[in-house]
Amino acid sequence: MGFSLQRDDINVDEDLPNFFSAVRLQQADEIICESDNLRDKYGFEIEDPQTLEILDHTQMPKKAIQGTPWYSILSNPEYSNSFAYFGAHIDEREKLIKDGDEGDENNSEQSDIVIILLNLSAIPDEVAKRFTFSDGF
Repeated sequence: MGFSLQRDDINVDEDLPNFFSAVRLQQADEIICESDNLRDKYGFEIEDPQTLEILDHTQMPKKAIQGTPWYSILSNPEYSNSFAYFGAHIDEREKLIKDGDEGDENNSEQSDIVIILLNLSAIPDEVAKRFTFSDGF
């Protein structure tokens, strides 16, 4: 099976680049856009500002991370489809979202509430207490 008991430590050098130099631009943009959306519309941030600053200056990676580089449940297409979630990084996402009412100006709230509820534990109590989950929240 490839395992053995031995006294010597095995030194594995996978020649992996720094995490931030291996993140794909699209993945960095997704996190930045979602963070900007939550900050601008709802007044709070989930991501660390220093991390966002680094991601904002990400260059095209020479060796990119495959798959999802961090645990964000909505970066998995199976979950985002199940939640009918359209991220803030999608241009004109409000045209893709049908929320059941006549007005199109609040369509993005359907996806915003998904990310807010999934990250409720990271939202400051004084901000979370002001939420009333209804039209125009």
